[in-house]
Amino acid sequence: MKKLSKKLVALGLAVAMGVATLAGCGGGGSSSGGASSGDAGSSDAGSASSGEKVTIKFVHKFPEERRMKYFEEIVADFEAKNPNIDIEMTAYGDEEIKDKIRVLLGSADAPDIYFTWSGERIMQYVRAGNAMDISKYFEEDADWTNSFNQAILSTCNKDGSYWAVPWDYSSKEMVYNKKVFEDAGVTELPKTWDEFLDVCEKIKASGVTPIAIGNQYSWVVCHYLTTLNGKLVPKDVTEKNYSMEEVEYTDPGYAEALDMIKLLYEKGYTNSDVNSMTWEISQNAVQEGKAAMVYEEVQNFVNYEDTLGDNWGFFDFPEVEGAKGEAGYITGGPDVFMVNSECEHPDEAITFLKYLTSPEVQSKMVYDLGFLPTTTVELDESKCLPESVEVINKNLSAPGISEWLDCVINQTVSDTWLEGCQTIFENETGESIMKKVSETAKEVADE
Repeated sequence: MKKLSKKLVALGLAVAMGVATLAGCGGGGSSSGGASSGDAGSSDAGSASSGEKVTIKFVHKFPEERRMKYFEEIVADFEAKNPNIDIEMTAYGDEEIKDKIRVLLGSADAPDIYFTWSGERIMQYVRAGNAMDISKYFEEDADWTNSFNQAILSTCNKDGSYWAVPWDYSSKEMVYNKKVFEDAGVTELPKTWDEFLDVCEKIKASGVTPIAIGNQYSWVVCHYLTTLNGKLVPKDVTEKNYSMEEVEYTDPGYAEALDMIKLLYEKGYTNSDVNSMTWEISQNAVQEGKAAMVYEEVQNFVNYEDTLGDNWGFFDFPEVEGAKGEAGYITGGPDVFMVNSECEHPDEAITFLKYLTSPEVQSKMVYDLGFLPTTTVELDESKCLPESVEVINKNLSAPGISEWLDCVINQTVSDTWLEGCQTIFENETGESIMKKVSETAKEVADE
C-alpha cells in the first residue's frame, strides 16, 4: 500500500452541505440507558450491568472474507469489554439480504439489529412496525449525536424521529485501468460527457471494451441513473417526484438519462451482455485489462489496489455541460442499522451500535476496509489507501449528495424503474420507460 504520513480529520461528508433527495422498536427493554459514546466499550449497558447474560442478534450484509474478518475482530473486542453481552452475528450477501431481513423479522429468529440502506428502505420497516424509534438515545447522548456528520445522520430521521444509525456511507467514482488507457492513447481524464465519449471511442478502437457493466441485478444501471438524474433534472423537480408530491415524471432529463446509458451500449462502449454479466465479473474485467472502466463504490477500491497495485486510478463521473441539475454532487448514501421493535434489550443493542460508530471502530473500518466513516475521526493516513483519503477530502466540499435512486423513492415505483434499467438495452426508450414510471407512481398515489 502506498504510504502517507500526515493525519486527517474525516467527517464523511461536509455537515454544512445538507442532504438533497437527488438520484441513489417500541418493545420492552432494560431499565437503564445505553453507554455514552465516550465509553461505548464499557459494560454498563442496561440489564447487562446487573449480571444478566444478554444475547443481541446482529445481521449485516458483509459476508466477504476481508469484511467478515473485520466484524469478527470488533465483535470479539466488544464482547471482551462487555462480558455480559453476546453478539450473535449473521451475514448475508447484497441481494439475499433484501428479502432475508423481511423473512427473519417475521420469524422466531428475528434479529435485534439489522442492516438496511437509507431513504425508503428505512421507511418500509417503519410502516411494517419492525422498527424501534431510537430518538431518545440521541436526545440523551449529545456527544454521540454530535459525533456524526449531521447531513448523513439526517437521512435516518423520518417525520421527526430517528429510526436508524448510519454506520458507513457509499460514494461512487469511475475506476479505470491505467495500462488500458495508456495503450489506447488516452492522456487526459475526461471531465465532461463529450470528453468521456471521446475516451470511450479511443479505447474501443484499441480493441478493449471501454466500460464494464454487470447489470444482472439492475441496481448497477440504477446507480448511473442516480448520478445522471441529479445532473440533468432540476433539484426541486426530483425532490417533488421522489417524495411522491408530484407523480408525473415528465421532466425530459429523466428520459435523457436512460437514453444516454443506451447510447453507450449502442455505440459498443459497453460489454454486449450487460444484463447477464454479474457485478463481480465486471470488476474482474477491469482488473484483468479486458475492460477499461467500471462505475465503482469507494469501499471497493482496495480490491483494485490488491490486483493492480499502482496500475489503477479513478475520476469523477463526467459533468453534462448545459444540464439543468446539480454539478458536483456525490452519488451514494449511508449503510444503516436499525433496531427491531420487538428487541427485548434495546439498551444493549444501542450500546453495540455506539461501539460500531465510536472513533476506534470507525477508524479501523477505514484502515481495514477502505469504507467511508459517518462520524468525526482522526485518521493516520499512513494506514489508509491514499485514493480513499482523496475521496474523503473531496467529499468534504461537495455541495450535496444524490441518494441511491432505488432507496430514496417508493419501492413499487423503484421496481418499475429498475425493470427499465434492463429493458433500456432492448426495445425500450427513455420516454417509454418514464411513462411506465409515471403510471406506477399514479397507481401508488391512488391506493
